[in-house]
Amino acid sequence: MTLRKIDRQEAYWSSLFLAPALLVILICVIIPAVLAFALSWTHASRFGTVHFAGGYNYRKLFEDPVALQSFFNTLLYVVVFVPLNIALALAVALLLQPNFTGMKLIRSVYFVPAVLSSMVTVSIFRFLYDARHGPISALLETLGFAPIAWLEQTGYAMAAIIGLSLWKSIPFNAIIFLAALQSVPAELHEAARIDGAGAMRRLFNVTVPALRPMIGALTILSLIGAFRVFEPMFVLTEGGPANSTRSIALHAYLVGFRDGELGYSSAVSFVLLVIILVATVLLHRMGGEE
Repeated sequence: MTLRKIDRQEAYWSSLFLAPALLVILICVIIPAVLAFALSWTHASRFGTVHFAGGYNYRKLFEDPVALQSFFNTLLYVVVFVPLNIALALAVALLLQPNFTGMKLIRSVYFVPAVLSSMVTVSIFRFLYDARHGPISALLETLGFAPIAWLEQTGYAMAAIIGLSLWKSIPFNAIIFLAALQSVPAELHEAARIDGAGAMRRLFNVTVPALRPMIGALTILSLIGAFRVFEPMFVLTEGGPANSTRSIALHAYLVGFRDGELGYSSAVSFVLLVIILVATVLLHRMGGEE
């Protein structure tokens, strides 16, 4: 059997196995994206009326103060959430790395938030953040501080959302980091220890460089998820108070399904898609070839 024939067979079987996944992506991602882009150039309502609008929806987007605030809110969320998510996940992974009796149980219990549904997580934190009966308020009163209305004050609402998101996402990333830590050669740490390197120096000179590909991958995934944040803001605050937690994704949903401006909502969604693509490409290039 010639090498060319073997290559053709490999290409055939590879295409055959990839076809179902590619079909799903085509139906669930590519076609809806194309239709949304086309819809963004129209005046479309939920009652089925569609009229060509040119660039009206995009002009409206950049002139809408609520939309601009939603962009700022999302950017603030991304800038705070992504670095904390990666740094805290790595710190937790380092804490979970030692092997002793009961550590496997601790790892399993810690992973529970990652498998809870978003609605369950939001319900738990709605109770925690309750200004009158929540455990956080009770703890503050015990310590002599006044209770905080976390979800009703503009200065605290975004912090509350970020806290929820970190609690939900850190366990999954920590388990990924924990698996990656197992692949770091012990000889490197031993050599650094012999050279007199302390724990912090070994962390930044040995562990972090070895985890660079995984850090880059998880950072990109966290970035994409942060730009698309929707559930906690929709369920906990509905974008309030005073639109201080209104994300781009939530804004697109509200103007499309509450206000019935499907064309404008599609324009917002498409701009969000472009922002995510640009941010992902820039982050990938900043991280180098790996």
